[in-house]
Amino acid sequence: MKAGDFLTEAKAVIQDRGLQYGHPSDNMQRTARLLSAYLDMPIHDYQVAGIMVLVKLARSMETASVDTYVDMAAYAAIAGTLHTQENELYV
Repeated sequence: MKAGDFLTEAKAVIQDRGLQYGHPSDNMQRTARLLSAYLDMPIHDYQVAGIMVLVKLARSMETASVDTYVDMAAYAAIAGTLHTQENELYV
């Protein structure tokens, strides 16, 4: 796959998951609250998305799945959107 193909697929994944699970910011905020309570320190929604990039990166060290890289691109896009406070994730 070419770089643009990964990005196109990541965009589709964000849209599909949004239909299944709701807006990504809702899930990231919920997860951030849970992590904040568990770690007893503030965690932001964009950091959760960044952590998910790291989870996918760790998985890529075991297997080089196309889906893993698509997911990394999607989570990176979500992290960037949340960190820059742009609320429209569904392009």
